[in-house]
Amino acid sequence: MTEILTREAPVKASSWNAEQRTFDVVLSVGVAVERHDFSGPYDEILDLRGATAPSLLPLLDSHNRSGLEGRLGEVSNVRLERGKLIGTARLSAHSPMAQRIAAELGDGTKYGVSIGYSVSAWAEQMNPTTKRREKRATAFNVLEASLVAVPADQAATTRSLPMPEANAKTEPTPAAATVPATTEPTTMTRAAINVEIRSIARTAGLDQAWIDRQIDADASLDQVRAAALSAMSERSSAAASIRNTGAVIINDHTDPVAIRSAMADALAHRIAPAACKLEGRSVEFRGHRVLDMVGDLAAAAGERINLRDQDALLQRAVGAHSTSDFPLLLADAANKALLANYQVAAPTYRKWAARKPFSDFRDHSFLRVGDFPSFKEINEGGEVKYGTISENAEKVRAKEYGTGIAIGRRALINDDLSALSDFSSMIATRAAADENAKAYAVLATNAALSDTKALFHTDHANLASSPSTIDTTNVALAVAQLRAQTSLDGLKLNLQPTYLICGPAKEVAARQLLAAIVAAKASDVNVWSGFAELVVDANITGNEWYIFSAPGVAPTVIYGYVAGSEGPQVRTERDFDTQAIKVAASLDFAVGAIDFRGAVKNAGA
Repeated sequence: MTEILTREAPVKASSWNAEQRTFDVVLSVGVAVERHDFSGPYDEILDLRGATAPSLLPLLDSHNRSGLEGRLGEVSNVRLERGKLIGTARLSAHSPMAQRIAAELGDGTKYGVSIGYSVSAWAEQMNPTTKRREKRATAFNVLEASLVAVPADQAATTRSLPMPEANAKTEPTPAAATVPATTEPTTMTRAAINVEIRSIARTAGLDQAWIDRQIDADASLDQVRAAALSAMSERSSAAASIRNTGAVIINDHTDPVAIRSAMADALAHRIAPAACKLEGRSVEFRGHRVLDMVGDLAAAAGERINLRDQDALLQRAVGAHSTSDFPLLLADAANKALLANYQVAAPTYRKWAARKPFSDFRDHSFLRVGDFPSFKEINEGGEVKYGTISENAEKVRAKEYGTGIAIGRRALINDDLSALSDFSSMIATRAAADENAKAYAVLATNAALSDTKALFHTDHANLASSPSTIDTTNVALAVAQLRAQTSLDGLKLNLQPTYLICGPAKEVAARQLLAAIVAAKASDVNVWSGFAELVVDANITGNEWYIFSAPGVAPTVIYGYVAGSEGPQVRTERDFDTQAIKVAASLDFAVGAIDFRGAVKNAGA
């Protein structure tokens, strides 16, 4: 899950260009910001050399992403200048808030600038001077920029000349530092004072009611500053906490679901490193032991547990009265690893069989290529003549298949996931192979359809009258049979051959037929060169061979998964007697024949 972080900064005098509605902004100088993770506090530092940004960034009002009303304009030309990340902001001419900000910029009002960004690469070290842990963001993407009222990063600003050289870690204490301290001229008008009051309030994070009270009291700027300091002092603990973090976290670090998902990605990488990449937040859990993750999940849920007590952690994972998320974590990781391995397997039946949806385990019927009524002429002023769609009597039902293993107490303590790794790899391969075998079994058994005739039958005009080898003559007869198939009302379907399917015994003959040969004379040209894609599968053990049309045009055999759950699905449960975790994999799979028109068989010789 991508984390979006924000950094803010105090305001400086603006380089506002009223004609162009533009101003330069210092987006960041990479100051240190204190954050926390499961290992405790650390200083986050942005390495601006690793910054990337789109050509146009949205300019928002205080990170308001909820709607278009929060968009003030855009930021372009993001570049690195003298160690600072700079951008050029342009205010919208149509947003009421942008128009107000334009007017206030013209009056000299000061704004802070904040960026939202996501980090994709980190480098961690211990600072020898501060003795604090540092995590340097070596690659991050700027997602948006905002104008804000209360800044924390002391160098990201609306830009002026000359630029300030601040580049220090944000300190949480001196609240007064955020309040402008200009000297009040004796000739300052009341309107100018009111503008300054609004600026002070915006900088200090005070609401409109506070502004109204100062204006109604005709307060001087010295009185306003004193009142602002008093208001900020009353909320000092909360304000210090906010400034100490220096970030508004959009996706919370402590969300147990997000933590479990990142842990599952890390475990999936351990189980299947070649198929599951380690990226994003999962990098944080790269070296975590299984029981370490149990403790971290407990801490995220607000529970107090000794992370060094292995027995307590094990009891938390598999105990009879535990509410641990560990079984769900293990299931998430196993499912991710298994799906990655499963997708690598490519059973050949998926080329010539059509995938269909199955909502449950009941019988399902599907339309066939010959079922739809033909078009009828409509006379002037006439009505559409409605035909009927035959009720397909061929039924296909999904079935449930399953297997499983148990991960024992000793394996959990030893952090040994080799059994789960082998299980996810082998079960993915086995599931794909089982599906393949079941699909080819439909062809081999040649079971009767609802008309009491076999799928491949002479009455269906899709079976060669006598077994013969794969050659020019016999392929021509098979293709002619396929093209001549008709719909229920006698319409010629003219189906095109797409796949030539055979077993290893006929692979050489099939490849010779499909090969491109440069002939010396016209009579030697291979007319069937490349006419179809060759599919060879060891589940065809004899000499038989088939020609199939495209499954999307004329499906003969269909397959599917219940509720779209492709491939095997893993679930886990505790075995309270043995303190083990049972890992079960189930496959809800359906395969069957629904029509005879899209394929032709030759028993082979």
